[in-house]
Amino acid sequence: MSNNLINIKIPKYNLNYQIDNKKNIIESSLDKNVKLAYSCKSGICGTCKAKIISGELNKNNKINHILSESEKENNIVLLCQATAKSDEIVLEPLSPLPRKVEKSIVREFISEVLSIKEINNNTMELDISVPKRFVYENKRNNYVEVLIPGKKINEKYYIFGECEENNINNGTVKIIINKSEDLEVRKYIEANLIHGETITIKGPFQENIPEIPYNKPLLFLVENNYIINSLNLIKNLILMKIDVPIMLISGFTSKTEIILLDEMHKLQFLYNNFSYKITLLNNKDSNNINRFHFGKTTNIINKVFPDLSSHYIFIYGENKFIEENYNKVIELGAIKNNINKL
Repeated sequence: MSNNLINIKIPKYNLNYQIDNKKNIIESSLDKNVKLAYSCKSGICGTCKAKIISGELNKNNKINHILSESEKENNIVLLCQATAKSDEIVLEPLSPLPRKVEKSIVREFISEVLSIKEINNNTMELDISVPKRFVYENKRNNYVEVLIPGKKINEKYYIFGECEENNINNGTVKIIINKSEDLEVRKYIEANLIHGETITIKGPFQENIPEIPYNKPLLFLVENNYIINSLNLIKNLILMKIDVPIMLISGFTSKTEIILLDEMHKLQFLYNNFSYKITLLNNKDSNNINRFHFGKTTNIINKVFPDLSSHYIFIYGENKFIEENYNKVIELGAIKNNINKL
């Protein structure tokens, strides 16, 4: 195979598209907004059976018990288990394709403020109305812009998604609002964030998930409100069935600045491969049950991970935070190519 991109052709449905060969055919196709027939994605149900017309696949013979010997002899494979072996694959799915996945189209919408929840002095959780045309994929970092009269550069707010594989538009989305340092923006937000008021939004915009190795433990080092993006990414990784340990170490200035603690707890409760720790810069915020750590994230990384040579690491925060934590993980053996900074 010449590179990581391969060509998939499905003549029966006039499909011709390129995918990455690092994932199975089902997952790689979903990344390209092509939804082939599947159900369990575990090689048990057989919904994703397809005949190879031409090309070669790695069939993962350890999980193909649902296939009869006759099917194997006739080049029938499970697309949820198979990855590409040649540069071009021609397939004929045995189950009909579901309705085509709608692509996200950026539009302007008038949204009604439905619910407001103050998380701390600087952050609010907002539920706003969206029409049926507002379509986005959970397996992306999605955000909207709030259009403010007289401002050329719009404020960007991330959609905080649920950890569910199939996103169903129920007429609302949740966004996290940080109080802007721009006084004009802050006044507009404070004046319009009232139940029943309307705001103009533009979106949904999408940010792709960075390329991540699927065989390395993942470590997230995050400060303050950068946790919004990080938790969205972690949810996306869980949706992608990445079954490696995921650790989140999040630093906040004080207990009053902590956000999304309920979401972190929920993920740790539901998914055995996720865990988190919180550290506070203000050591006056002590508590009797030692719920949190104190000091910078750099002070506790080596207590948890004395050797980071096998990890893939995300560092999200302001420049000083990134520099300090980058130097620390390098000191602990992290490989430069395995560090993602934002």
